[in-house]
Amino acid sequence: MPTDPTAPTFDQFWADARQANWRDKSPAGQRRLDWWRDAKFGMFVHWDPSSVAGAEISWGKQFYDDTGEHYRDNPRPTPSLHGIEEHKMWLDWFKPAVPREVYDNLYRSFYPGMFDADKFVAEGKRAGMRYLVMVSKHHNGFCMWDTKFSDYNVMQTPFRRDILAEIARACAKAGLTFGIYYSQRDWHHPAYGPTRMAEYNAYMHAQIRELLEAHPNISLIFFDCEQYYPSEMWDGKELFRLIHSLRPDIIINDRCGVPADFWTPEQALGAYNLERDWESCMTFTSFWSWHGFQTPVISREQCLRNLLGCAGGGGNLLMNVGPLPTGQIDPREVDRLRYVGAWLDQHGETVYGTRAGPFPPCDYGVSTHRDRTIYVHVWQWPDGLLQLPPIPDRVRSARLFSGGDISFQQSSTGLELNISPGDRTAPITVLVLELA
Repeated sequence: MPTDPTAPTFDQFWADARQANWRDKSPAGQRRLDWWRDAKFGMFVHWDPSSVAGAEISWGKQFYDDTGEHYRDNPRPTPSLHGIEEHKMWLDWFKPAVPREVYDNLYRSFYPGMFDADKFVAEGKRAGMRYLVMVSKHHNGFCMWDTKFSDYNVMQTPFRRDILAEIARACAKAGLTFGIYYSQRDWHHPAYGPTRMAEYNAYMHAQIRELLEAHPNISLIFFDCEQYYPSEMWDGKELFRLIHSLRPDIIINDRCGVPADFWTPEQALGAYNLERDWESCMTFTSFWSWHGFQTPVISREQCLRNLLGCAGGGGNLLMNVGPLPTGQIDPREVDRLRYVGAWLDQHGETVYGTRAGPFPPCDYGVSTHRDRTIYVHVWQWPDGLLQLPPIPDRVRSARLFSGGDISFQQSSTGLELNISPGDRTAPITVLVLELA
């Protein structure tokens, strides 16, 4: 994204970052998200040597100080700072724990010989995704780029290629906006802990600078520490000052101790919200990293509904792919992505550049709008007429997006539309309402 000459000073940038609702931000702070609000659909890429073990990214390491069966507390990832006890955060979906001698050597077997950044990014573009967010470093501390600040990086694998740089270049070539995920947690770095946090933060800030200076097309940073990690833990104000000095028009999510630009609900659709920008990050399998072909993948239709549910609720969908150890996207996920892309080829105007509502999401589906045109996406039909809540504006006409007028009746109690079963299309019927 080009630098905005009207970007705010750092003081305004930091003040905006501490406001959750967009109305409370400066005009420049509101405008900075325009491209992202219009984009609606992005690709998340969770990938590193953990894919070799078919284990969850990073979390397979958290309790790895045993045989992989007993899940003994491993104090290594626990900073015991600000009351945070990371090693108590254990859920079934993190399993299995990978024993130390296996996990710490996975990078020695990481050789994704089928990886082609241009083909990889092309699948995202074919799916109708407008931006891509790549994991640069997850909680396990492994760096997917050629960093000069750590030897625990992709250049030490047999592959010896800067995967993040290749993805960044491919995004620029394909016209996709590029962003990075960076976890402040680091269960590998020796300074991450209660006694040497200042040393660790210097390392983290240096890596953020390195990434932003190396890749001018980084337009988004997705941090990943929940709100109970205070901003002070990461020297957050100075971190944001650094980011602003290099990329004043960047957008940042809410996982660095301040609300920043947008809220990031995980594995669920965000609630209908016209005041705060949000982005649901979701997966095909309920796992972030690849877990093998025995793990089921959600249906095509569910993937499409997730996208529309986000658009109709006031948010974006950041859909995760967990590449195979070969460097390929799971072909089942490719199938879902291409299905959504084919639908967007025909119906993209009802999603891109729209805003949510005016009808809140309901059992029938969702609505979006642009200017004086409303798009109603229906996937569950009621018995009888489709009844929508009242709106203050008069509906001038109603039609099917696929063609043909619809009879309707508007009153103070709502809007009734009569669509015969023969005029409905699977999996989604789109109705177009034009306001007077």
